[in-house]
Amino acid sequence: MSKPSTEEITLKYDGDICFVCFNQPERNNTLKLSMLQALREIACGFIDDIKTKVVILHAKGMHFSFGADLGDIQEQADKNLPLALQRRQMAFGAELLKSIQSIPQVTICAVQGIAVGGAAAIASACDFRIGSADCKISYGEVKLGMPLMWQALPLCVQLVGPARAKKMIMSGQMENAKTLLRWGFIDEVSAPEALLENAVEMAKLYTSLPPIAVQAIKKSINAYSGALGEAIMHMDTDQFLLLQNSKEAKEAFLAITEKRPGAFTGN
Repeated sequence: MSKPSTEEITLKYDGDICFVCFNQPERNNTLKLSMLQALREIACGFIDDIKTKVVILHAKGMHFSFGADLGDIQEQADKNLPLALQRRQMAFGAELLKSIQSIPQVTICAVQGIAVGGAAAIASACDFRIGSADCKISYGEVKLGMPLMWQALPLCVQLVGPARAKKMIMSGQMENAKTLLRWGFIDEVSAPEALLENAVEMAKLYTSLPPIAVQAIKKSINAYSGALGEAIMHMDTDQFLLLQNSKEAKEAFLAITEKRPGAFTGN
């Protein structure tokens, strides 16, 4: 069975549906390292769970998640760890997304409010996404002078195609529910007050079907659609480490923390 609830992420079962809930609304479900580690353990735990047929990932509060904690990122950068160790630690995000993709059961992500950066990547790793009418999703790493990490880029391309993926990832702009539905990033739009209820309705289709066949089909589709990404995305960690030490990235971080426009010169 999956790992038990933690303070940051709670698990609730209703028959053959498991609800995995981000439970830090007071900090807008910002993804601290401890929360990401807990999510990976929970995801891996579903491998031995033969009762659950659908996993619904959702969040408590106004927003799904404001993404990775900038304090954690800066703290890791300030440690000046050996490069070999930095590369290993930076690989954790990709391992997290792979653990979500490898959940045997059907996964549905219910997104309300804002989902940024790592939160958008987590949503893209699920099988289906249902968004509230007020949801907004973006990949904001570019605004920090960073590329998208966690080997999440192919997942976005698979959902929306190359040109729209470029717009989302290269601009870092927020896209609203109507646009995300039209592009194919989300599969359904819900009234905010009915988001979880509609996620359950989506889940019931898959709980009514033979789970072995459903899970075998899911695995085959993931393997086929992700083959190219597996082959070529091994370098995104090194790109991140290279850009993290650039003057441009440092200026971007200061500009955001000081709430001012950045002055970028390409250095």
